[in-house]
Amino acid sequence: MLRFNKSGLGFVKFTKMRMPLVALLLIASICAATLLFGTVNTFAVTDGEKTHKVHTLSTNVSDVLTVAGFNTNEYKVLSVDAGNGVTNIAVAYTFPVYITMGDKTIETNAIESTVGEILKNEGFNVDQYDMVEPSLDTVVSDTAYIDYTNIDYITGSYTEAIPSTIKTVYSSKLDAGTTTLSEGKDGEQQVNYTAKVVNGVTVETVVNERITLSAAVDGTKTIGTKKAAVTTSESVKTISTLKAPTIELDENGNPVNFKKHITVQATAYTYTGNKCSTGVAPQPGYIAVNPNVIPYGTKMYIKSSDGKFIYGYAVAADTGGFIKSRPNNVDLFMTSKAACTAFGRRNVEIYILE
Repeated sequence: MLRFNKSGLGFVKFTKMRMPLVALLLIASICAATLLFGTVNTFAVTDGEKTHKVHTLSTNVSDVLTVAGFNTNEYKVLSVDAGNGVTNIAVAYTFPVYITMGDKTIETNAIESTVGEILKNEGFNVDQYDMVEPSLDTVVSDTAYIDYTNIDYITGSYTEAIPSTIKTVYSSKLDAGTTTLSEGKDGEQQVNYTAKVVNGVTVETVVNERITLSAAVDGTKTIGTKKAAVTTSESVKTISTLKAPTIELDENGNPVNFKKHITVQATAYTYTGNKCSTGVAPQPGYIAVNPNVIPYGTKMYIKSSDGKFIYGYAVAADTGGFIKSRPNNVDLFMTSKAACTAFGRRNVEIYILE
């Protein structure tokens, strides 16, 4: 019903009052339509003991769990199964598990299960050699600490040298004091091994076998044992007629023991009718020397350098005019002019005995 005020403007005033009401009714109608025609989803959330029903417009599982009172940080969704107008969500309580391997520890969230299942879920491939505490079949349902030791046995091979050695042998064909050496050659072998690796670190290596690829060739050190053939001056025919002490000679006819060895030129001489400078009568074995080079009384053993004459045991007992032109030479006394002619002048080896 319309009412007019005294001023005749009542209708206008009435219209201004109805506009806000219409707007409110329109908004209410929209909300009612949304509630009427929107889809309301039904969820049944179970944690293994109790089931909680939730009616919501949301299809987000996390939102549903929050509405149902489950902390998504403490529960894990096991399955979501939609059917017959109800979406069934199975959840399980999770708890922290600390897995220590060597000096490293990782933290993970797990549901009630065995130690073996937890390790498998975290990517640990446990085999028969590994050590686990608690045992793999232990069921844990709350905070747990697992010690895991990964043990691997790895086989492999490498090559290495077979060292050659130097063998010492003695030879009677080689002169005593003489040594010869022939170098050896290293060989090569393959070494097959098994290594025990604990948490990535090799702690033990066992050699299974060694296979020779090339044998080592040993070197040889040969030491001579052949002794020089030793004779004495008594068994040698000499020009000297002096009574000589026994002088040991080597296989070449040279004295074994002497103080000094010199090579000089010698000339043969014979009787002159005079005694030697030292007063002794000339005799094969008494030789003339330069006393400044070879003192009187020096005992020696003399042989020609060409080996044709063995003068033998001699004593420095005389001198001559040769010392001015040939100060380092000697004269060897012979018994005859023919002997002197045969000898002539030639180089001799003088071994100073004392």
